[in-house]
Amino acid sequence: MKLTQEINHSASDLKSIFETYLFEKAFEEFPYVLLQPAMQIMRMKAKRLRPILLLTACEAFGGNPETALDAASAVEIYHNFTLVHDDIIDKADIRRNESTVHKKYGINKAILAGDAMLIHAQQLINTAAASINNFDLVKTFQKTAMDVIKGEQMDVDFEDLPEVSVEDYLEMSRLKTSVLLAGSLKLGAMIGEASNADLEKIYDFGMNLGLAFQIKDDYLDSFGDQKTFGKKIGGDILQNKKTYLLCVALKKANENTKKEIFNIIEEKDSEKKINEMLAVYEKCDIKEETVKQMETFFNKSMKSLQEVSLVEKKKEHLLQLAESIYQRSF
Repeated sequence: MKLTQEINHSASDLKSIFETYLFEKAFEEFPYVLLQPAMQIMRMKAKRLRPILLLTACEAFGGNPETALDAASAVEIYHNFTLVHDDIIDKADIRRNESTVHKKYGINKAILAGDAMLIHAQQLINTAAASINNFDLVKTFQKTAMDVIKGEQMDVDFEDLPEVSVEDYLEMSRLKTSVLLAGSLKLGAMIGEASNADLEKIYDFGMNLGLAFQIKDDYLDSFGDQKTFGKKIGGDILQNKKTYLLCVALKKANENTKKEIFNIIEEKDSEKKINEMLAVYEKCDIKEETVKQMETFFNKSMKSLQEVSLVEKKKEHLLQLAESIYQRSF
């Protein structure tokens, strides 16, 4: 399907068009010696959420998504670069049911492939900016990229802390997860020549949607349906990850319950550890509070979208994407 400004493309249309461009054009200048390890992660089955948000925002503001494909590729390649390095940090062997890059190609090649992906993403955003003579795209991309790395480091730092405040957890999530969603929407809106006021609103829409997205991810790990979630329930509990649920539980717990939580964290029996932590969550009403917080962030995102100065029809696909992200069960 060829993109035209007259057609309002669905998310599935944009995903198909984007992936064709990603694999046929976006990697033409990528160093061949590192192409295979880069493709190991890029060709894994993925939602392509960030580039689709970017292209949808571009089209909503009257832009032709063809002019945004380099920017969308930059965002997706950057996102996958962070995953390559994340997997090395986490010593993870499997991602999306396939071998991680470092597991298949070795740590050295994975590090260098990730580095090349980061630089290539920067080159693509430079190309996108030059094509429309708007170098604010580069500034927005660079700030977004740096914020994500700051969030990644906060997440790593949290591993060495016995307790993390809810406020610090939300700030880490804002940087690690939300800013890339928000930045993708803003980049697309910039290419569509949105006003400064609308750029601010569309960014806020993405920021709060991203926070709802991350808390939902934490929620599903403890309270999701394993069949639809696609992985064992309680994985975060087993890894002692500082999730929203754990941070709230520690905040609400009295001294006895807090001691109980720390004892559970040291538990070696996997099933016992998961069951006991879920029992604590039940006792502290963590499920209800988590759902309430998800709803708060989602409602904030909807308010920002409502305030964007587009007719309702132009917002339809953005609204559909937001609802699909929020209502997901996996």
